[in-house]
Amino acid sequence: MHLTTERQNVAVNVALETQLFVTSTEDISPVPLFRTEISSTNSYRVIKKKKGSICPILQAGLGNRLFQFSTSFAVARTKQMELIIPFDADIRKVFEINVTFTESKGLCKGFRKVLDKAHATYNKSLLNFSSTDNIQLGTGLQSWKYFYMYDKQIRRQLTFRKNIQSTAEQTILKILQRRKVRSRKSITLVGVHIRRGDKVGNNDGFNIATTEYLNRAVNYYTKRYALVLFLVISDGMAWSKTNMPSNVPVEFISLGKREFDMATVVACDHTIMTIGTFGWWIGYLTGGEVVYVKDAAKKGSRFERILSFEDHFYPQWVGL
Repeated sequence: MHLTTERQNVAVNVALETQLFVTSTEDISPVPLFRTEISSTNSYRVIKKKKGSICPILQAGLGNRLFQFSTSFAVARTKQMELIIPFDADIRKVFEINVTFTESKGLCKGFRKVLDKAHATYNKSLLNFSSTDNIQLGTGLQSWKYFYMYDKQIRRQLTFRKNIQSTAEQTILKILQRRKVRSRKSITLVGVHIRRGDKVGNNDGFNIATTEYLNRAVNYYTKRYALVLFLVISDGMAWSKTNMPSNVPVEFISLGKREFDMATVVACDHTIMTIGTFGWWIGYLTGGEVVYVKDAAKKGSRFERILSFEDHFYPQWVGL
């Protein structure tokens, strides 16, 4: 039986929509972008759109993009929507992300924008949109409360690519061999991220880490573990080398690319973060104890007004 011309056009359109996407092989299958329902009306096939889509607006630094991705991932799962990210997204070059990708750069442009302007505060009402909507979700989204319920799945998505992970492991192995540490299990590694760079002298309301804070953070771990080695990455390495405590073993890591530095300190047991989302994700992905600057925001600043410690920092993390 031959299709009519109109039915052929519908079939072609559906096929073209399907070809836009590369579907993941993750163990929990993603919801298709468009579920179709067929009904007969005068022998014509009627296509009804059933499920909406979320395109995260991935922008700013790597830490910011991880918040944007993780929140969008969780919302898409909760609402049974399709999560779509660009095929050439930077985070795909770093992590083994396994969701639906699109090679069409203009696919999401017509989607309605839902933007979080609170940044480091949880805003539940932000997500009050229909699961049949097509949404661009973006800006801050810097609260663990958006995605904690999918912790295991997100950690699986944010597995470093093999070449990055291998470089990190080899870097640590060489350090331990040089220090004549025979067993990885015999030593506690603490990754330290010291954010300076554009935050030095900036009026955006951040309190950058001080020498006193680094002393408190280092003491926190040396009092708890017998043999500790601190691995430091920073965008202000000269300052860090001068101000890290000199009475403890320290290694300074600079592998030329942020993702290699990040993977190296994530391979540690625990974390000292200072300020910024890059350090936040180092603490999260490491999975051990995390200490952070408890007075991260300057008094009276805009950052103080939009920062909720309860929403931004995990309850078990320690502010010093």
